[in-house]
Amino acid sequence: MSRHRAPRGPSNRVRWSMGIAVALLGLMTAGAYVVYSGLDGNIRHVSADDLGDRPPKRTKAENFLVVGSDSRAGANSQYGREDGARTDTMILFHVPASGQNVRAISLPRDSVVRIPSCQNANGTTLPAQTGMINSAFNNAGLTCAWKTVEATTGVRVDHVMEIDFSGFTNMVDALGGVELTVPKAINDPKAKLRLAAGRQHLDGEQALAYARARYTVGDGSDLSRIKRQQQLMSAMATKAKAELANPARLYSFLRAATKSITTDPGLGLRSMYDLARSTGDPSTMKFVTVPVEPYPGDPNRVQWSQPAAQRLFASLQ
Repeated sequence: MSRHRAPRGPSNRVRWSMGIAVALLGLMTAGAYVVYSGLDGNIRHVSADDLGDRPPKRTKAENFLVVGSDSRAGANSQYGREDGARTDTMILFHVPASGQNVRAISLPRDSVVRIPSCQNANGTTLPAQTGMINSAFNNAGLTCAWKTVEATTGVRVDHVMEIDFSGFTNMVDALGGVELTVPKAINDPKAKLRLAAGRQHLDGEQALAYARARYTVGDGSDLSRIKRQQQLMSAMATKAKAELANPARLYSFLRAATKSITTDPGLGLRSMYDLARSTGDPSTMKFVTVPVEPYPGDPNRVQWSQPAAQRLFASLQ
């Protein structure tokens, strides 16, 4: 029997990287941008040269792909020694030209899709293949993940953002940690997480472990983790609203964030600030998970349910 469970519809919240993106996109007031614009130089960028034939841009709406990377490179080496990196999270934000009715669509990492040919960092062209959508990042980095999402959804992606493990932990610590209610005690040696049931205060490392724990919590599926990550995002949003009015906390948060994200060349603090001004309160966003069903070739993987998934993607074009 498959370990995957069907999403429960539009009420599902997306994962931890969405919360970070919302904080970055929604807490950049005019004053904050002027004071902290010097941090813009911390942001790394990737090229859009290998995107190939792209879906047409039919409206003035903008789509932003946000991924959470499980890379073990650099400061992330403390989280293990696995080769390469995969997108631990993939979320597509759709922002209409009016700035109203913003949506965030979660793309489950275990989704089996057709990954197009991509050029890796060494300049080698990797052939197209069928595999889990998160492996595109491992194949050839953020640009390949970008290319794959466009190719499989038919949606034009205007901007991309990658956030890594160490960045997430540093941002949570910059907020002074988060508080949430743990419904059942957790003892997960692999995730190095032990929490009693009840109200708990989590630092950055504990929050990351809580967001990523899989094998000893719930049914072990990728989709089941979303529920805990939803809870964590709610806790982060609550803490951010309270703490980021403090200039010192805000500076610490933005410094941690800008040192830990990679974007396309057109996405920096200024464009995030402009987006925040146009969209208003991020709490009004609607959150959706792509409808899925078990993948016939592997019950532990999923494929997008059609025609429901295509209807969803068509509404973003």
